[in-house]
Amino acid sequence: MGTQRLDLPCGFASRKDPLRVALSVEKPGAETRGTSCSFRRNPVTHSSSSSMVARTSSWGGTGEIDGGRGGPWERRRSLKRFHERGSCDDYRAKRTRTGGIAGLVDVEGEEPPLVEGDKVFLVPTAASFPLPSSSSHTLDSSGNTASNGSRIPCSSGVADAGCDGDGSLTEQQGLELVRLLTSCAESISTGNYEAMNFFLARLGEMATPQGTPIHRVVAYCTEALALRVARLRPRMFSVAPPRSLLDPTEDDNATALRLLDCVSPIPKFLHFTLNERLLKALEGRDRVHIIDFNIKQGLQWPSLFQSLASRRPNPPSHVRLTGVGESRQDLQDTGIRLARLAESFNLAFEFHAVVDRLEDVRLWMLHVKREECLAVNCVLTMHKALHDESGKAFMDLLDLIRSTHPEIVVVAEPEAKHNEPNWETRLARSLSYYAAIFDSMDDALPKDSQARIKVEEVFAKEIRNIVACEGDERTERHESFDGWSKLMEDGGFRCLGIGEREMLQGRMILRMYSCEKYSLEKQGEGDGLTLMWLDQPLYTVSAWAPGDVAGSSSVSQPS
Repeated sequence: MGTQRLDLPCGFASRKDPLRVALSVEKPGAETRGTSCSFRRNPVTHSSSSSMVARTSSWGGTGEIDGGRGGPWERRRSLKRFHERGSCDDYRAKRTRTGGIAGLVDVEGEEPPLVEGDKVFLVPTAASFPLPSSSSHTLDSSGNTASNGSRIPCSSGVADAGCDGDGSLTEQQGLELVRLLTSCAESISTGNYEAMNFFLARLGEMATPQGTPIHRVVAYCTEALALRVARLRPRMFSVAPPRSLLDPTEDDNATALRLLDCVSPIPKFLHFTLNERLLKALEGRDRVHIIDFNIKQGLQWPSLFQSLASRRPNPPSHVRLTGVGESRQDLQDTGIRLARLAESFNLAFEFHAVVDRLEDVRLWMLHVKREECLAVNCVLTMHKALHDESGKAFMDLLDLIRSTHPEIVVVAEPEAKHNEPNWETRLARSLSYYAAIFDSMDDALPKDSQARIKVEEVFAKEIRNIVACEGDERTERHESFDGWSKLMEDGGFRCLGIGEREMLQGRMILRMYSCEKYSLEKQGEGDGLTLMWLDQPLYTVSAWAPGDVAGSSSVSQPS
């Protein structure tokens, strides 16, 4: 049995222990090949990679980005210039660099591919991974060469980006990365192991989490594809990543969350906007109880405490915060920090920790009291209850929330559709969504920033879960606001809306970061509020209440 050992991904220089994949490509009745290849840290020139990509359609792909009409690989606009220039499926000609001049690949003179019947395919031997060549073929500016060798003129949109010089070469490289990722996904779907091996290797050579935003997001998507293959084909693939890759420590996540809060408006948009909605619901109430089902470090609550303490004429006489989490030490540390902060505001405060998994929390653990005005906070929480595809876990969560008789339930979720049963659809949508996230990080931090890498690895963990996992293990099941509206209404909850006060709060947060690429967009008639990066929705906040809660009408119409 021939085995190829690959280091995945090659460009992850920040990692001490690269992901290792052992690939066996033996098939019944087929010749066993035992070549070996390993990723190099420096990308190969486009003279070698583009000539191979020009014929990827022979490996079960369509030769186009979208894989045919109606497929998951629809047109994607991402990353700064991609938003303005065009879509990935406009890309046809492959480019190379020679002496700083952008040109197109001439594939003449190469060895012809093997032919079997009517199918043409390439076998990924060691010769398929040449070292960078000192020579490459270029054409003059009068025309281009398509993948079939015919000459085509430069046209408008992305196809003509290569005619602009070095500035658009990066864009073309990004489009080629997306093309390779698409072909890799198609080879996995069709079970073409040789093609799978080739595309993973080529992606590992070209993509890096320390490059441009598209290089970074494709690198993490490649990682997710490798993990998916290893999970679904354990007898043919084996993967032994460092534990920190699959399950970052709580300290890593906590540090990344604090860093994200410093450089991006995302956490503050979620926290401050929801806090404004909570203040409206809790207005005039003497005893306040908030249940946070995903409290983490409690970054949301200092601003609310300050607002409650400064409420005039009567601040609340008592504030109780129930935090749910799986780490007793983290909850204790969070409680101590918040208690000290409340004391500095002269706010009577009590912290109650519930150490358990979300699905195991019961009503008696929450210490609900009749005389308290209760609010429920669900920030990036609801989607994790969708792991049970029967819907029972989610309905149990809604039943638990309803049993507390809350005045208001505030919800924040990614504005994305990452809960499709088809994994290729999830990959395509993840690529578009996280490309925008990584693009926003590019605006805030330099490429070589270790803080940026740490923050992006948190999002990379989500990508791996969305693409590589299935069943109960797939917990990053993001839905759009329309999807959440249907789920909440089917569960007996009604939308309370997001008003002008919350909109003004959100706009003030965006002005703090001096970036015009962020914007806010209302959902429907003010049912929710969405944070956008250019034309890509990122996160949506909303407010709900059980339909049968007495007195909730006082907060049903936002002003």
